[in-house]
Amino acid sequence: MAVLLIILKTMVHMVEGTLIKKYNSKYSEGGFLFTGIVSLFSMLFFVISDTNGINFTGGIVPYGILGGICYSSASIFTYIALGCGSFALTMLILSYSLMFSIVYGIVFLNDPVSAFTYIGIILMLISIYLIKFENSTESAKKAITPLWCAAIIISLFASGFLGILMKMQQVKFNDMYSNEFMIITLAFSAVSLIEIGLIKDRGNILYIMKNGGVYAALSGISNGVTNWLGLIVNMMMPISIVSPVSAGITNLITFLISLFIFKEKFNKKQIIGVIIATLALILFKI
Repeated sequence: MAVLLIILKTMVHMVEGTLIKKYNSKYSEGGFLFTGIVSLFSMLFFVISDTNGINFTGGIVPYGILGGICYSSASIFTYIALGCGSFALTMLILSYSLMFSIVYGIVFLNDPVSAFTYIGIILMLISIYLIKFENSTESAKKAITPLWCAAIIISLFASGFLGILMKMQQVKFNDMYSNEFMIITLAFSAVSLIEIGLIKDRGNILYIMKNGGVYAALSGISNGVTNWLGLIVNMMMPISIVSPVSAGITNLITFLISLFIFKEKFNKKQIIGVIIATLALILFKI
């Protein structure tokens, strides 16, 4: 069941990435305002889906603010990376952020791991390396610019620390305030990014809303569903297993979207990497 939820979570996350890439490729204007609207709609999803009622505690606020800093940073820099780089390369490198959670789970939470888990993690790392760094196509080489490198590194670390914060608050508060954590995180991100966007893009606000409003709203809902499913999966499986399984599934789905939707080309080593990722998923289930 957990693996099926991870697959669903990854597919919804890919919808979000595809929508952002599509908007960025067609219009490119208003990154701060666009990502702020994404955060806003994602927050609304958590408010509406909270059937037990919102119940804040003072202790969750610092986690939410730190989460908001990480989330807003990851959002805007992912937007920039998708705008100036390859969809496949961007989304696959961002899957490395899950490794932060793997290390945290094993070192600090004493997550149970078997020999098959370690073999699966090693195979997953090999597959990620093959898929990400063995790209010889000219279009991929041109996409690796200083701006893209800076954006992807910042987004990678911000996403990684956000995943750790999410698990930390679940453990500390016995998963009592996970929705509240996400609401604070997303509210902080929405206010910060929209405020910057209104100042930076004040001359293009109507243009951005007209052309990007629907893209941003759908991306925000997709993001909310992704994070909501992530919270559920974290309760069902150790984070050190959830993370590499998610990375493997992300590789597979990103490969297919990049190949059939964005028409990006892959070499033999990258295809082998996808096959190895599939093998790693099987090992995680043994």
